Amino acid sequence: MSSGKVRIMVRYIDDVAVANCLDTKLSDELGIQAWGEELYSLVANQKGKKLVVNFQNVNFMSSSALRVLITLNNKTKMKGISLGLCGINDNIMEAFRITRLDSLFVIKRNELEAAKALK
Repeated sequence: MSSGKVRIMVRYIDDVAVANCLDTKLSDELGIQAWGEELYSLVANQKGKKLVVNFQNVNFMSSSALRVLITLNNKTKMKGISLGLCGINDNIMEAFRITRLDSLFVIKRNELEAAKALK
């Protein structure tokens, strides 16, 4: 049930797929669902073993978006893909700390650091 709007832009740095979030707010349910579908599709079709999701454009993320990331983490693990996150602002990072998701994900400041941290 896609809204027709592209939610991520994917490019490659060597063997790492980098998915840049294009939305500034991940807050409405339909938008989050479409964003999740794009990420899940990327994982399903991923040939490489590393994925970095870049949140540099995002300045608000709801708990529904966090649930999408947990599902994404499970899907990447099932396919043997290492997942990293980057570009998360301080306010959103606080939500990761409170929910202890900061210990679940590899989180770095930028794409290159995240890519290097993945195995």
